[in-house]
Amino acid sequence: MAREEPEPLEDDDDDALHWAGDELTGREGARLPSGRGSDAVAAPADDAPPAGPPPRPGMAPLTFLFAVLYLALTVGWILGTGFTSAGSTQLLPQVLWQFGEFTAIIAAPLWFGVTVLLTPWKLGARIAWLLLGVLVLLPWPVLPLLVTGGAS
Repeated sequence: MAREEPEPLEDDDDDALHWAGDELTGREGARLPSGRGSDAVAAPADDAPPAGPPPRPGMAPLTFLFAVLYLALTVGWILGTGFTSAGSTQLLPQVLWQFGEFTAIIAAPLWFGVTVLLTPWKLGARIAWLLLGVLVLLPWPVLPLLVTGGAS
């Protein structure tokens, strides 16, 4: 009576390391069940974002008009910073003054870009925010020069 050696069991260690749904975190699609324990992978789901409503007819011309207006505001601030100075020769006031000039120059393009980005299909909200930006971001140092004709 010869003693038979038991047959080795199939190595299912890889299957033991995968839980249902853990592949949805990014590496692969969900595993498909199969009789042989193969590593068949399901096709990824089509998760295309739903298309938003179509843009309104007057959106592009008004956005272009405000783009030109905001470009004029930026140029006005560039010119306005040339007419003013910190009034101090110390380093810290000079650095802070120049930082203020820089933020004044980039404020108009930033306001325009953020408004266009956050109001893609809302014409009324876009116009309201852009008008508010025009009023807030007027280049105040240039306005007295325009009123007096450049004479001090």
